[in-house]
Amino acid sequence: MSLNVLFAAYGALPNGDQRDAQGTIVTRALQRLIDNKGEVVTINDNNFNDPAVGFTKHFAAIVARNGVLHSFACQEGQTIDFNVAGGTNQE
Repeated sequence: MSLNVLFAAYGALPNGDQRDAQGTIVTRALQRLIDNKGEVVTINDNNFNDPAVGFTKHFAAIVARNGVLHSFACQEGQTIDFNVAGGTNQE
């Protein structure tokens, strides 16, 4: 199965204010995890460092699976199977 990570981000909105956003783009890190460890990835600070110490982080990604775009989102500590999960934006 071909998985190509187009975009991934991990971070938090402290105080619920987007002007205080603390996060990082983790596109390359996610692609490396998938390529080296498999398609099931736990979203946590061990895999993506901690861009917002003391706050619960959230994750979002767009991944092409066999050429079809899939969107993913979850909270820190959850696990995603990029082979079977994800919403699609098909018209």
